[in-house]
Amino acid sequence: MNAESPIAATGFVMALPEKVRGDLLARGQARHFDKGQIIQQRGDRAREFWYVERGSVQIGRYGIDGRLTLFAMIGVGDTFGELAFLGEFPRTVDAIAGSDCLLIRIGDNELQSLMESDPAVGRLLLKTMALTVQQAFNMIDSSRNLTVPQRLAQALLQLCGDRPDGTEIMATQQDLADLVGVSRVSLGKALTRLQGAGIIEPGYGFVTIRDGTALRDMVAG
Repeated sequence: MNAESPIAATGFVMALPEKVRGDLLARGQARHFDKGQIIQQRGDRAREFWYVERGSVQIGRYGIDGRLTLFAMIGVGDTFGELAFLGEFPRTVDAIAGSDCLLIRIGDNELQSLMESDPAVGRLLLKTMALTVQQAFNMIDSSRNLTVPQRLAQALLQLCGDRPDGTEIMATQQDLADLVGVSRVSLGKALTRLQGAGIIEPGYGFVTIRDGTALRDMVAG
């Protein structure tokens, strides 16, 4: 995982208490994006942040050659854009719909309305943001000594979240290679190892998770 990942995406909203989370999302605006559609671009003014209700989002940066360097692929329950929004600085990454997706847009009006309804919410939001960013940095630090199969398992766990076995992760081998930070050849060997152990089943443009528990065991060593 690239060091940009904590800036790109967090579990910020999911880490909030259930009532606060429900109130915040209820105030947001649902937006649909088709696969490949640009959601935000680096340098844009950050007028909102996003919660992934359905589908997946690619986070990265387009180079001058037009190629996207992938930093993260995020799914249901993840949020992105909070730091630029709350810090009032320009976007640092590009975000593209990795599949047809439904996002919840949360802007100034929604956040202000929530904080006015409960004065304690503002401090809670800041505390939750700090904790989720710290957890992301801890994940990066702990991944440095992992093998390629372990790093792939970690990436797949990030993408599938708490979804049940049988979940299909919409990602190409190149997407996963970029996410893990290895060549296609090394990624292919890692996929073969996990497939041979009955943990995953690769498909064309997707990976099916067969045994989420085994993925977690592999990361834990």
